[in-house]
This record gives sequence, C-alpha cells and structure tokens, in this order.
Amino acid sequence: MIDFLRGELAAVAPGKAVVNIGGIGFSLEMPPAQDDLSSKVGQEITIYTRLIIREDELQLYGFRGEEERKLFNLIIGVSGFGPRLSLSLLGIFSVSQFYIAVLEENIAQLCRAPGIGRKAAQRLILELKEKLPKALSVTELSAGQPAKGAVSTIDEITEALCALGYSGAEAAAAVHRAVEEDEEASSEGLLKRALKSMARD
Repeated sequence: MIDFLRGELAAVAPGKAVVNIGGIGFSLEMPPAQDDLSSKVGQEITIYTRLIIREDELQLYGFRGEEERKLFNLIIGVSGFGPRLSLSLLGIFSVSQFYIAVLEENIAQLCRAPGIGRKAAQRLILELKEKLPKALSVTELSAGQPAKGAVSTIDEITEALCALGYSGAEAAAAVHRAVEEDEEASSEGLLKRALKSMARD
C-alpha cells in the first residue's frame, strides 16, 4: 500500500492533484474542498493516500490528513457508498462536522452533500454508528454521567478522538476546552463540544 506521497505539487484542478516525485507525476483524486492547494503549486507537500484497485485501473485518492483518510475508509465501507460519494461528503464537511452530524443523526445536514438523499443519509448513520470506535457511539456513552472529576471519561473521549486520527495533543486540547466550557456536561455532551472545537480550528 502507498501510505503517503511527499514531493512537489505539480498541478491542481477541482477534485484532483498531481504530485511530482523524482520526475514521475502521481495523479490523485481528492475531496473538492481541497482546491485551496493551488497556492502550494511548486512547493513540497505531503499527501496521505488510499489506493483502490479495480479490474481496469489503479486509482490513488489523496487526503490532507490521517483523520480525513480514516473517514474516507469508513464511508466507502457503507453499503452503496463508493469513493465518489465519500469524496462528495468530504468536500462538504470537515471530519469533525461529519461525526457531529452522525452522532446527532442529522439527516438534513448530511443531505447537503451532492448525491446524498434521505435514504442514503439514513443508511450512512445506521451503519457508521456501528463502525465508529466504541467510545464514540452515543448509545455506549454514559449520557447522564457528569464530567467534573471523571478522569476515566475524559481519557475515554481523548482515546476515541485519537482513534479517529487526531494527534494526542489535538485531542487532549479539544477535550480540555470542552470541560472548561461546561464542567457538568455528560460524556456525549463533552464529545460533541470537543468535535465542534476541532471544527472551528
């Protein structure tokens, strides 16, 4: 598997990028929102990748971070969702925004992505809530447990965020901000606040 590419960003087009490594141009499909990469053409860049092999082609998909790639892999594991729909979702939502929509079962929000209808959004929520790390599932969180002094709860949420690809420092900082905002929040409330904090960063 090609885990990442590091080289000169040679070209950018909507939903696409080309990375030059040793004179070889690697073409990648990317979420549409990554068009801001145009300012980095000619610079060295690191792109995380996912290689998908079909009968007639090899296609590389590129992502700006580990957490975005992990979400892409989760989405394409949902029945009826391939790379195109996954990229469509990643083009609309940040990783944190997407997880918040799933946790809140916000069908209308998910339907903002091109190609996602109500039934597809319902299926996405149903299947992803089972596949998300256990600590992220609303049904597994102790909704009534106060956060103040609950070190194990804070650790659990921090570990869950790390499992989604965030660094330990990012996760710890987000949870710390969430606790500062509302010390009496439930585990579910803390998780949502932490994700929203990351979405703002």
